[in-house]
Amino acid sequence: MAPTKRRLEFGFRPKNRRALFMCIVLAQLAVILTGELLIDAWIKRSFELAPIYEDRLFWFRMSIALSILTLSAATMFLASKRYRDELESANEELEQEVQRQVKDGLKKRNALIFGLAKLADYRDTDTGAHLERIGLYARIIADELSGSYPEIDSEWIDRLVLASSLHDIGKVGISDSILLKPGRLTAEERTEMEKHALIGAETLLAIREKLGPDGFIDMGIEIAMQHHEKWDGTGYPFGVKGDDIALSARIVALADFYDAVTSVRVYKDAMPHEEAAALIESLRGTHFAPDVADAFRTNDELFNRIRARVQGETAHAESFTKLEDNARRYLEGQGKPLKLAA
Repeated sequence: MAPTKRRLEFGFRPKNRRALFMCIVLAQLAVILTGELLIDAWIKRSFELAPIYEDRLFWFRMSIALSILTLSAATMFLASKRYRDELESANEELEQEVQRQVKDGLKKRNALIFGLAKLADYRDTDTGAHLERIGLYARIIADELSGSYPEIDSEWIDRLVLASSLHDIGKVGISDSILLKPGRLTAEERTEMEKHALIGAETLLAIREKLGPDGFIDMGIEIAMQHHEKWDGTGYPFGVKGDDIALSARIVALADFYDAVTSVRVYKDAMPHEEAAALIESLRGTHFAPDVADAFRTNDELFNRIRARVQGETAHAESFTKLEDNARRYLEGQGKPLKLAA
């Protein structure tokens, strides 16, 4: 390990370097003037000079003293400026490093949370690609609504895309007999299924208690808790309605609904895009916020293209091959022998 360089530092740190600088200059001036007056008095007592020569000698000495004082002040000023510049540069580098580490930490945290959310999503879907599609759909709607809501900026949208992956994280607490049931749920099973919104919110609230307030986690809580609420108040778990439903949840509600009805599940076939678009239009102002439904209608063809592309790439018959290929590439990148089962 290379030896750590140690810098010589003084414990004294003046709060106001300008005031200290002025005090030093004034002290030097006082010393020089006092010395010159004493020398002038000594010359007058010890030598007999004509007054004109005494005055010339006095001002000559004073000019030398003032030149020394000026040079000293200039040197102190330049040294102080260099110290200030170096300090500002060091602070800027430190701030950049802190920002980089914070950004790296958030990136790792977000990637880990998304991975865990995707793992939970595998229990309910064939490929786990549901989350990617939800994020894409939510981004389209948020972009369309950005002119109507001042809080929607690029940072808010990025947070929404990631937080949308947490919408169904509470399904980890639902039994497979209900979650994967191929037929219609009974009233009791439906009640049990609806608990996933509260389970997801409670899970994220537990994280929030450890982390403290966090914009991403807070949005995740809103989405997990309210993405099944409806504009007319007939949703669950609390029957919240209208603008009392968080904007993020209103957006994800439609994105999740569209992906759910246009995807194959163990209990149903996929609905064609045209039929799904007509259904969403019929639910405008009841299930969905009017402006969110309008944003979908404006961009429904884009939804359809994304659905066709992403769902086509992640069909169940191809998903395992994709998983195996990813694993093999990772092992090859690590220089390890391939021992995956055929």
